[in-house]
Amino acid sequence: MEAVSIPQIFDKLGQLPAMPAVVQEVINSFDDPHLEVDKLAAKISQDQGLSTRVLRIANSSFYGLSRQVASIHDAVVVLGFGNIRSMAMAAGFVHAFSHTSPGLFDRKQFWRHSLRVAACARVLAKCCRQNQETAFTAGLLHDIGLLVLDTCLHKPFNTVLERLSKKGGDLHQLEQEMLGFDHAVVGAEMAKRWNFPALIQQVIQSHHLAGVETDEVLTCIVHLSNVLVRALDTGASEGELLACLPPGLCARFGLLPETLQACLPEIEQMVASADLLLEG
Repeated sequence: MEAVSIPQIFDKLGQLPAMPAVVQEVINSFDDPHLEVDKLAAKISQDQGLSTRVLRIANSSFYGLSRQVASIHDAVVVLGFGNIRSMAMAAGFVHAFSHTSPGLFDRKQFWRHSLRVAACARVLAKCCRQNQETAFTAGLLHDIGLLVLDTCLHKPFNTVLERLSKKGGDLHQLEQEMLGFDHAVVGAEMAKRWNFPALIQQVIQSHHLAGVETDEVLTCIVHLSNVLVRALDTGASEGELLACLPPGLCARFGLLPETLQACLPEIEQMVASADLLLEG
């Protein structure tokens, strides 16, 4: 395979679809504690497709509200600014990057997994008393480098996927072997260029390493969410779900077995509801 470099990938960023303006505003708001909620709600409402998707999620079992939410402003009041910001960003990303190119990379499956990890990360963050919005965002974007590789380095990346489908193995290790880098590094660089906070960049780059060692609780949360979602996709029982999690890593951040067990029903509900963001 012809050698490629990360700068070559980002020379082709013009191949990526344009980010919706409201999604870019959401991204830029992460480090802005003075952002006006009414202003952002009005922006979301101007994008009819995005507004419809956000309201569908707000009125789903994802949040289990006792009454219907009729407007983005009402959704902000009932669910809170953080939840709406997360939903708007997720819905915007999925819609903007939904086009599938010929090849082995399945974007619908990619977003299904990413949204489920994001939903799981939100629940685990609540258990750890961490910022749920940041955890959701980090979970949503943990594998974003795969999307960049499929768009900007399509043929070499498809060759990696062909080898994976024929011989098996670990994807990020195959990427390092065949490309000289992996999707985690590419994703972290992309998050930097999109002006996401440094913590989210760090989680994207390190989430595969968290099973070995990490001092960052958010990286641990995303890593464990990734493991849980993959186990849920196989139909694992509650006992099997708990058994698949590395006990040392969980104990380091206070995720005791009884804490995790108490979280599982909400995780399963939120993970299932996350698929609604793929509709429409």
